[in-house]
Amino acid sequence: MKFVFLGPPGAGKGTQAARMAVRFNVQHASTGDMFRKAAAAGSELGRTVKDYLDSGRLVPDELTSRVVEELVLDAGDGYILDGYPRTLGQAEALAANLERRGLRLDGVVYFDLSDQEAVRRLTGRLVCSGCGRNYHREFMPPKATDVCDDCGAALRVRSDSAEDVVRQRLAVYHEMTEPLVRYYRDRGLLENVDASAAPDDVERATGALLERLARSEGDR
Repeated sequence: MKFVFLGPPGAGKGTQAARMAVRFNVQHASTGDMFRKAAAAGSELGRTVKDYLDSGRLVPDELTSRVVEELVLDAGDGYILDGYPRTLGQAEALAANLERRGLRLDGVVYFDLSDQEAVRRLTGRLVCSGCGRNYHREFMPPKATDVCDDCGAALRVRSDSAEDVVRQRLAVYHEMTEPLVRYYRDRGLLENVDASAAPDDVERATGALLERLARSEGDR
């Protein structure tokens, strides 16, 4: 089972990737986790990745693809790639790496969410200024407005949840990552999931889709 999960910020693809990995007993390979694992390994590749992470620079495509190839592609039980590929260059590198192994993706799941809904979800996030507990104004509100249930400290908007920051993230997504939707659709690999539904409904739809795609791949 080899899948890629794509979607805009706020679509919940990371949550669904984690749930599906448990359900199907495969590796949940998120970019952040892969980078941290590579950096901790202490190899030459890991030290290079650590230099980028420590300096706050973006890890280049070529290096990211090497990390994925080293840590993920030979996983015997399969994997769900979450956060990779992000660019056409990474998608082409992934296809080449799989082809060298005589492998291919079972499918690419696109979690479809409007910008309006993404902004609503992401700008509602709050964090306690005392203990760090997370809340959401709509989906997980505190009992008292802007006051932490646990420690009574004031809640504040998360720094990454300011509307201008969220809209910038969406703009970057549309510019860099959205072309992947066309790339995978043209290759007959793309399947859509409505990410605006409730999380449990999205989970049911995603699970049914992965089962169907895995069966189809097994019949080839």
